[in-house]
Amino acid sequence: DGLAIELIYENGILTEGSTRGDGKTGEDITQNLKTVEAIPLHLEKFEIPSKLTARGEVFITKKEFERINKEQKNKEGKIFANPRNMAAGSVRQLDPKITANRKLDSFQYATVSDLGQKNHEEEHKILKAFGFKTNPHNKLAKNLQEVFEFRDYWEKRRQILPYEIDGAVIIINDNKIFNALGA
Repeated sequence: DGLAIELIYENGILTEGSTRGDGKTGEDITQNLKTVEAIPLHLEKFEIPSKLTARGEVFITKKEFERINKEQKNKEGKIFANPRNMAAGSVRQLDPKITANRKLDSFQYATVSDLGQKNHEEEHKILKAFGFKTNPHNKLAKNLQEVFEFRDYWEKRRQILPYEIDGAVIIINDNKIFNALGA
């Protein structure tokens, strides 16, 4: 449960980071995203495309949320209502040092760039190969029964995750079918 982001790399270097915005135009938060340790400033893989666009989410762990709210309370500052609002506000700070102090985290879950991937599972492998952090709890489900089992599993165990979630995301693995269905 965080803020959707888009990262653009040119010749392997992070050149732009933005919020999802209205779905077409996002807010430029490049300097603040560069302070998030989980977001690589340059890509690791040997064969780097001239342009790569990755999508993901920036979030704050429950532990960091509690730490920052405790600091805020001690300073008689603003207490944040929830981790999502804190993460969203943190990447919109005018001073990147504030963002860096909040120790945000990030998972990338898709690449918009065509790198020959035929399914979503391949996208995760590509992202990992480039040095992106992906959610370790992703799982390929082969049928609806496995989808429901995955959902039920995490519904009962969501409190053990180090971050908040607001549900499970189910994606059709075949990119052609996924694109035809729309979002």
